[in-house]
Amino acid sequence: MLKKTSLRKIAVTTSALLVTLLIYLFPVKTNINIDEHTTYVEEDNLSVVYLLDKSNYVSEIKLALKSESLEEKLKEKLSLLIKGKENEDKIPKNFKQIIPENTKVLSLTINEDTVTVDFSKELLSISSFLEEKLISSIIYTLTSEEQIKKVVIKVEGEILSRLPYSHKLLDTPLDRSFGINNDYDINSLYNLTKTTIYYVGSDEDNTYYVPVTKVNNDNTEKITVIVNELKSSLLYQSNLSSYLSTDAELKKYEELEGVMSLYFNDKIFDSIYNENILEEVVYTIGMSVLENYDVSKVLFYVDDKEVLEFTIND
Repeated sequence: MLKKTSLRKIAVTTSALLVTLLIYLFPVKTNINIDEHTTYVEEDNLSVVYLLDKSNYVSEIKLALKSESLEEKLKEKLSLLIKGKENEDKIPKNFKQIIPENTKVLSLTINEDTVTVDFSKELLSISSFLEEKLISSIIYTLTSEEQIKKVVIKVEGEILSRLPYSHKLLDTPLDRSFGINNDYDINSLYNLTKTTIYYVGSDEDNTYYVPVTKVNNDNTEKITVIVNELKSSLLYQSNLSSYLSTDAELKKYEELEGVMSLYFNDKIFDSIYNENILEEVVYTIGMSVLENYDVSKVLFYVDDKEVLEFTIND
């Protein structure tokens, strides 16, 4: 004979099963509360800044800005590069700011396509390993705004004419020819060439883009260098990659009136089943071309048929 407690357990279990069955057969309409304060940021409202990733590559990151005028936008961008708790919550996980803590922007002025920024002396407390990356981050962050092409960096009113540790001379004004994440493979200090190539960077939370400037004595046409580097199966940067197939072939290219036309074979497509080019492939090739050529648009052709157009606003 079963004990009363056992009978009670059976009754409770049976009741629970019946309730579950009723819920399954007759679903209850549930009210979902939506946070009215949630904000959704359109891609067009994002601006580019250059932060350090976990491998200390200066990386392209898009963040939402509050400012509207160009001057205030540039100041806000610089504030996002300065270490400290003020903007810590705006920085994506696994990225970090590069300008030393307590650095202040004493003034910022714009004259046509050139911005002059005067920093406090704390800017020079950067480590020797990061001094070139610091300059690159400032240049690329400010010139990511279309109206700005050149940057003058001052410290306490004096033009920064050389790096604090290596004493490398700095041209004034600075522009993107300074390079970023410079990768040196040279046998002479003469006849140097620089080719900036965009790779895909990734970690457990983000996929982003990392420009690397190859500095060497090779006079190979830059578009050839770009394609060959991106389709290489072996990359020396362990956390950088490319999605361009090793079988992709650039048959020819044309540069005319601010437009670069690239003619590929069909191996540039994502697969043999569709005629799509991966976004990562388009962006890495497109941005690499815009960095190295005086063009504003890149057209992708496959077997002489135009399949895609890339501009800086893509």
